[in-house]
Amino acid sequence: MNASATLTSDFSYAETAEPAAAPHPLTSLARLMRGRWLLSATVAAGLGGGLAAAGYLSGHPLFESQAILRLYPQEANILYRTNDDSVLKTFDSFAKAETSTVASHPVMSRAIETLPAEFAHLTENMTVGDLGGSIEIKRSDSLIVLTTKSKDSGFASAKLTAVINAYLALQAENETQRSDVRLAELLGRETSLLARRDEIRLQTLEVGGEFGIAALAKAHVEKVTQIESLASRKAEVEATLEAMKTATGTSSADMQDDEIMRATLLDRALADLNFERAKREAELSTLQTRYSENSRALRDKREELAVIDRAMAARREQIKVLGQTGALTDTTNATPESSIAEIQALLQKVTGQLDLARQEARDLNAKRATLASLEEDAEENRALLDETRAALEVIRLEAGRALPGYSVVMSPASTPTKPVADSRKTNAAAGLGLGIFLAFAGALVAGIAGRQLRHSDALGRVASRVPVMLVTKNTTPSAPEMDRLRNTIKLLPLRAPRRDITAQIIALAPIAKGTATDSAQALGASFARSGLKTLVIDSGFGVASKSDGWREALVGRDVQPKPVGDNLFQMPNGRDPHVTCGTIGTAQLRRALAKLAAVHDVIVLGCGSLEQTVSTELVLGESDFALACLTPADAKATLSALIQRFDTLPRQGGAVLFTSAQSNDPGLTH
Repeated sequence: MNASATLTSDFSYAETAEPAAAPHPLTSLARLMRGRWLLSATVAAGLGGGLAAAGYLSGHPLFESQAILRLYPQEANILYRTNDDSVLKTFDSFAKAETSTVASHPVMSRAIETLPAEFAHLTENMTVGDLGGSIEIKRSDSLIVLTTKSKDSGFASAKLTAVINAYLALQAENETQRSDVRLAELLGRETSLLARRDEIRLQTLEVGGEFGIAALAKAHVEKVTQIESLASRKAEVEATLEAMKTATGTSSADMQDDEIMRATLLDRALADLNFERAKREAELSTLQTRYSENSRALRDKREELAVIDRAMAARREQIKVLGQTGALTDTTNATPESSIAEIQALLQKVTGQLDLARQEARDLNAKRATLASLEEDAEENRALLDETRAALEVIRLEAGRALPGYSVVMSPASTPTKPVADSRKTNAAAGLGLGIFLAFAGALVAGIAGRQLRHSDALGRVASRVPVMLVTKNTTPSAPEMDRLRNTIKLLPLRAPRRDITAQIIALAPIAKGTATDSAQALGASFARSGLKTLVIDSGFGVASKSDGWREALVGRDVQPKPVGDNLFQMPNGRDPHVTCGTIGTAQLRRALAKLAAVHDVIVLGCGSLEQTVSTELVLGESDFALACLTPADAKATLSALIQRFDTLPRQGGAVLFTSAQSNDPGLTH
């Protein structure tokens, strides 16, 4: 049966002995912090105060500036559309794109170029990423809100102003570039058409000179009339010449009669034309009273008069020619040879005039044709130029509406007068928090990584076999504490039958270092007070005593214990230097204990360290019960390696005596 299951003493070591569920993480942390709260608080106060002061000195007040851009749609009332939301979606996409444009790299890089002029010390090492990261850009419906913070109030507003100016300038450049790309081809076409127009004008001046196409047409008509007159006169001269060549004498009466008849007919025709002209003039006078001077009816009537005037002039010219011909054919006073020569000379002259008139008419006609062609080219060029200019106007009009909307500055960046935040306070709070965290985190790390036992509940892994019988804050337990420990030892059930040794042998030994002599004397005094003859032996082989003792008893000498009180005897360590913990054996130990047990009721052995003293295991093996004397300074690794020996070596098992415990040790009895 497990000894811890039947303990009935009033020591509260059962909590550490019973297997329990896994503790709560906060409970584990609280256990790690036991005994470290005051030190952690002190370190936290010092470290936190120092970091808070450093944070306060390193902080600065922050000024916030804000600017707002407003996006307006090109098409009005798009928010009130109910059947088609495509325009609204387009404008929403435009707003998102403009928000991204404001935060783009080209805008930020252009903004940085304008800042060093006034804030060179603040923008010396500033990058595009730094400027973009310091400005918060948000979109709210059709608003683009720019917010930034800075140590300098003027620099905060200057950053936003630079970004807005860079954005508007880049937007204007992009709009101009879009217009230039669309207008480049039409502008080139317009330039070529203008050059062609100027070229046509120069050619028109070169061809026509001081005459226009209307003047050339009139001159050509007059020249054609002259040609017709010269051709008629030439024909008459030729006919006269032929008649004179065939005649043998002067002109016959028949010939003269024909000329007189032709002249009479022409005179009658001239009289008819004169009558018609008078009638047209009367009609013109009537029309002038009814119509304005620029009316079509008056123009037509004047044109008819002009035609009649030209016909009358032609008849007069024909009568004149007939008169000249009759004079030429009059041969009453001239010889036939001289008359023929004169007629031939006249024929040559008329022929020359006719050829010259025809050449001039041909030149006039060529110029008129050239001018007509140039006029057609000018008209065609003018039509193309008008179309090009109309297309340019359309594109210029569309250039302003190429995007779904346009942006304006709704609220410029203002210079803040009061800081919106103070990083000094924030840094001080962060430093204080960091200092507190580091202090307590360091304490937790020290508790987790600590190698010392510190508290009695750290024995939970072995307490089921080696229970904690007594936890005391004293280095040596007090008399009442030892009395309770004594009673607990007496009430322990026996694991195995006792040998023929009447005395109960109890061994006390530390785990790591030192001896348990003081605790052994206190336990022995408790047994003595209960009326049992008790012997306390210093068996640790420490500093040699001045009188005989345990060393001499081991080698068989007769050593009498020294009485130190009622029923209490004490045997010192001894002084024989030849007897050490390495020279004794089990037989010697048994003989010495048997001899002493014959005259005592209880023998309490104060042993040396189980880790450092070789004979301690032998003493534990010959003991009825063993107490492991532990302190918070003992190493956990040593405890784990050696604690089980206090349960396996003694005949009736072992337990733990935890001394020098901290005031918050859970094993203390309150």
